[in-house]
Amino acid sequence: MAIVASANDLTALRALAVEFSQMAALVEMQLGEAINAFERRDIAAAERIVKADAKVDLLNRQIDEKVLAVLKTGPMPDRQLRQVVSYMKLAGELERVGDLAKNVAKRTLVVSREQPSQSSISGVVRMGRASLRQLSDIISAFQDSNLTAAAAIWGGDSDLDELYNSLYRDLMQSMTEDSRRVAAGAHLLFIAKNFERIGDHATNIAEAIHFVETGAPFAETRPKGDDTSAITVASRNAT
Repeated sequence: MAIVASANDLTALRALAVEFSQMAALVEMQLGEAINAFERRDIAAAERIVKADAKVDLLNRQIDEKVLAVLKTGPMPDRQLRQVVSYMKLAGELERVGDLAKNVAKRTLVVSREQPSQSSISGVVRMGRASLRQLSDIISAFQDSNLTAAAAIWGGDSDLDELYNSLYRDLMQSMTEDSRRVAAGAHLLFIAKNFERIGDHATNIAEAIHFVETGAPFAETRPKGDDTSAITVASRNAT
């Protein structure tokens, strides 16, 4: 006999959806503000972002508690069960994105005292905006149960990886040619890596959407485009 979702199950799912939407909106805002604070080297804004991360952590814990409470109520239809369980995973992914936004803000506090080139700043900001678009798109795909959009984001993460590879080469070249740029360049590399990792979390959310809607993972293996471990940079002044 097929299991039918009870009214209580549906009410609990709606409550989880509301709380997840609140968390998603907060994380998206935190990331956007972290990018703006970095671009402007705004110390006050960066400090606010670091402090506000505690609210993201609290929402994550609350969602976990609600998921466990729903699971204790008993059997439910397969799709609803996958949906309930997915909220715990998705909240964890958003919590990590919040941590990465906080890390960008922390690095901004240091970079603001350095003198990185404007081209380097612009390159990192461009990558940050790309990661924000990817996060916004995957949140919308989840809220709309849009498998097509989720698949496109899952397969399109290589674009963000390519931005990271290009930025990595440029920053390494800059630091190789002028040792005075090493301190700022190192922090810029960490910030860029944070943005690249946000893309990874977006693809993890895409995988969760696919599982909720189909009950199965993606059939293909997603290629990873970060090839910085194999990049070598020689000074243009080398003979």
